[in-house]
Amino acid sequence: MKHNSSGSEKPEYCGRILNGNYSKALKKRLSECIAAFRAFEKIGNLSIPYISAWHEDENVIWYEFAAGSFTGLMGCDISRLAGVFRESILDRRIYKYSEAEQDILKEVLSREGLEEVRKELRDSSREHGNVEAVYKISLGKNMYCWLKDIAKVETYAEDNICLSIGCLTVVSREMESEEKCEGLISELKRALAHVKTLSGLLPVCIHCKKIRDDEGYWNQIESYILEHSDAEIKNSICEQCAKEHFRTPHPDLGRIWTGKTGKP
Repeated sequence: MKHNSSGSEKPEYCGRILNGNYSKALKKRLSECIAAFRAFEKIGNLSIPYISAWHEDENVIWYEFAAGSFTGLMGCDISRLAGVFRESILDRRIYKYSEAEQDILKEVLSREGLEEVRKELRDSSREHGNVEAVYKISLGKNMYCWLKDIAKVETYAEDNICLSIGCLTVVSREMESEEKCEGLISELKRALAHVKTLSGLLPVCIHCKKIRDDEGYWNQIESYILEHSDAEIKNSICEQCAKEHFRTPHPDLGRIWTGKTGKP
């Protein structure tokens, strides 16, 4: 921190615009936003305000202002914040509502994918005038954090500058819960994939009642059901067949065998 002659603390400014050759309108807007965010920061709010900037024709971004909680979280000063934050990102997630599917769709970009489309994302933010995304970042030593970013993007054509005026919010608990739910859903899908079911049309011989499999072989119905489902076959004989084939009631009529053990 720097101190003025009266002894009151004056936060250090490490940006480029206020001390550079830029328009009065841009400098005035930036000064007002920095003053507002510094006052907001003193309240002790859990949100993390920041102001980033970039030239429209350059692939470089920097911070004009960042709350102390932001630089503290990343373990660096504001002059290195843009690079450190970029390198810490593991993925970027956005959520969009799909009218066609009547559902919320999630799009995830890995760090590598994010690097490839970074300029396109900035152009899209400038065009739409806003940013809303969730970043999963690494804090080192197998520690992670999720930050939700909501920002307003302002373009100053005279200066060829874009400002992103926004706030970050820690949403680690919410995202950990989402990942846990997604893990449970994946486990359920894997479990269901192993459940054997019979469905569709089964070719059955009208005389011997064998079933033709997908390879064209005819199988006893008991063997086919045992192989293609988790059902257990229980063999018996009906009264009609007992009379037709044995003429008298079969002594084993009513007794049941299982297709897997062959025992009553």
